[in-house]
Amino acid sequence: MDLSTKYLGLKLKSPVIVGSSTFTGSVEGVKNCAAAGAGAVVLKSLFEEQILADIKKEEGYTDIYDAMPDAHRYMTTFLRGNEIELYVKLIRESKKAVDIPVIASINCTDLGEWTAIAKEFQDAGADAIELNIAIFPFDRNVKAEAIEDEAVAILKAVKKSVTIPVSVKIGSHFTNICNFAFRLAQEGADGLVLFNRFYNTDIDIETVKVIPGNALSVPEENSDTLRWISLLSSQKIPSDLSASTGVFCGNAVVKQLLAGASSVQLCSTLYKNGLSHVSTVLSELKDWMSRHNYNTVKDFKGLLNSDDDVKVFERLQYLRRNYDMN
Repeated sequence: MDLSTKYLGLKLKSPVIVGSSTFTGSVEGVKNCAAAGAGAVVLKSLFEEQILADIKKEEGYTDIYDAMPDAHRYMTTFLRGNEIELYVKLIRESKKAVDIPVIASINCTDLGEWTAIAKEFQDAGADAIELNIAIFPFDRNVKAEAIEDEAVAILKAVKKSVTIPVSVKIGSHFTNICNFAFRLAQEGADGLVLFNRFYNTDIDIETVKVIPGNALSVPEENSDTLRWISLLSSQKIPSDLSASTGVFCGNAVVKQLLAGASSVQLCSTLYKNGLSHVSTVLSELKDWMSRHNYNTVKDFKGLLNSDDDVKVFERLQYLRRNYDMN
């Protein structure tokens, strides 16, 4: 039975990718992912905020830096470079340690210096780059189109600086996901990852304070990802699709592949079930393929992305709305 597939032009031994997480934040973790059967890994993201936070810590020493402005500039440059160098080292050592694709991940909210950084990641041996573009729409004066424009600008700049594949991880709250996704595809996105998630917010009613909500996705979110994978796949989007949110088991993997995904990314389910769950998911995938007489993933990938099947998705939305109203 052949579980191999292609994603971003890369040959994967299985469609199951371990997404950006603590599991992929060290060379040892990457080796464990490969041993568990992952087809590829997305390294733990380098966060824009992570670099800025370290710089702000140093900016706390205002008295020293007021007297020595050159020292401030030096420390800012050093800290930024140190974070990047550590990430470059992770890429290099991971590539030496495993024989599966290693995808670098950049979590950014604006253009910044990511073009030069992306080139460093390519030079270090990354097989591809995943841009996790998380622009939170908190400002009412910023139009929706401006947020999309910023994401496109980041993609275009990075694509100009590297020759390796670039995917874009987006959220599910854009006004017209299909339109935005096709715009990214037309600007060179080799893949689209659905979806990233803003951190949830909660309120502790005893302390009367705002607190972090649940950081992990839940299986019920798979249906939302499934809808958009189906719609984009059926419209023949030229970018590969990777399902990321709500994929917890082998059955969910099968559904995403049937809908047209080229790969799936596991994250929350691994925090809950451990890295060994990758093997469980692959066993469930093989079992389903065996029961339905499929020998390869390509035999059934996108089987349910025809116009008729997509109309079912649209019809279900209509029926559900009417059911809720009556």
